[in-house]
Amino acid sequence: MSDCEHDDFAARVEVHRLADDHGRIRNFVAEITVRCARCDEPFHFVGPDAGFSFVRPTVSVGATTLHAPICSGEAPIPDRIRFEMPPKEST
Repeated sequence: MSDCEHDDFAARVEVHRLADDHGRIRNFVAEITVRCARCDEPFHFVGPDAGFSFVRPTVSVGATTLHAPICSGEAPIPDRIRFEMPPKEST
């Protein structure tokens, strides 16, 4: 970890179209990376499993790239919402 305050960020989003064997577009995925714009230190995503999925977000092995499946149009209203607080730091 650097002495940088990490107060300016650079984010990159790439959207990929995923085709089947016949060239038909079947899925879309957004790949997101975030770095400190001042010191270039990468940020990692907390929570998702490493790997790749067509139905839920995952991360790269180093957790510095979020793979998020996406669809066009409006999303249905979720039937449940979860809110979690970060754990308290031990002193």
